[in-house]
Amino acid sequence: MDDSKLDEVQLRRRDPAAWTALLHHETDLQDVVVTAVSAKPIVTPASHHHRQQVIRYTLALANHTDPITFIGKTTNATEVNFYRRVAPQLPGLSPRCWYTHLRQGQGLIILSDVPNHFPPASWTIDDVEDVVAQMTRWHAAFWQQEARLQREGFDHFIGIRTYDWAELHELESLYFEEGPAAIISDHAIYNARNLAPRLLRAANGLAVMRSLSGWPGILAESHLTAVADLLDDPVPMLERLRHLPVTLLHGNPHTYHWRLTLFGQRQLFDWQEAKIGAGVLDLVYFLEQFERLYNDESGGIRVRPYWPATEETIIDSYLLGLSAELGKQLDARAFRQAIPAARCLYVLLHWLPQFADWFAEMPNVYVWQRLNRMSDEQLQGTMYEPMVGLRPYLANVFQRFLRAYRTL
Repeated sequence: MDDSKLDEVQLRRRDPAAWTALLHHETDLQDVVVTAVSAKPIVTPASHHHRQQVIRYTLALANHTDPITFIGKTTNATEVNFYRRVAPQLPGLSPRCWYTHLRQGQGLIILSDVPNHFPPASWTIDDVEDVVAQMTRWHAAFWQQEARLQREGFDHFIGIRTYDWAELHELESLYFEEGPAAIISDHAIYNARNLAPRLLRAANGLAVMRSLSGWPGILAESHLTAVADLLDDPVPMLERLRHLPVTLLHGNPHTYHWRLTLFGQRQLFDWQEAKIGAGVLDLVYFLEQFERLYNDESGGIRVRPYWPATEETIIDSYLLGLSAELGKQLDARAFRQAIPAARCLYVLLHWLPQFADWFAEMPNVYVWQRLNRMSDEQLQGTMYEPMVGLRPYLANVFQRFLRAYRTL
């Protein structure tokens, strides 16, 4: 339902009449009357990262003892477009959307509140297989459908947009006014296309980590050199991805975005990063973040104690699923060969910019060295406590990154 049917402001203000009208668009709910609406903010890794407001609305109903709940989310045009135009074509993949509103690039969506009976830490091999099967089904549904996806309002992940240095300098001016002001070459800017601003942010992350002499046990000189090489010449990484068929990317299909229920539902939330691009990017994002588990209460992370399915099993399951859907349209060899490139790109785009944000204010290399000598117990209760969960996780990430870089 779009904004022509209901008043978005009244829904946000928890007006029972507006919520009653929302429910009445469902035939089975014509007689339902909402008597009160309460709201509780939900803090998730995704909502925190994107600074998006996510709220659980609880509706009390006349003549009913049990309330019902919905999820309201302030989001971008991409996610609104997904629920308006694409979600109805992929039944069962995402939660039901009851309402969408979009104005001047900012949107509101109201979704069914799907329970999460099986959080990621408890996933079995069957759960992983089900999630991967969902991924293959939507990738197959939009395989080589570039024109269709463009009509639906989605942008390219890599694309053809070009920048010059002056545009990048203006777009990322904060790095030059307050940050390390790292630069990338004209060659990298031209070949990165849409990704040029993100590679510039990665370059600033590299500059910060080099100023700290790396990160003991995580980022050695070999890792920093590999990052610098890819930032200077991203073509060997990007060309493998450009020549793959495109599909609809979720953009970040992390395990915490999935909801698995007792009723066999495997639904994926948070489509604000949806793009047009090679499906291997979604697969690698899923693999690279599979090891990371979030604590729902503290927001801290820890490393998954064991994988219910190996990385190779997950890749095989994905390719077998795509092959069953696409037949000879799938070049599995080219897809496999692109996995190292997608892994390197993931690390550059996801972790290096975060290093620029986290560590730019580090007083000096000596403070950094002292922090790295502190035990997990000593870091507890300090502003650096998140390092406790990050250190073992990132050590594995950058080991995989270096292996992938050496195969490009």
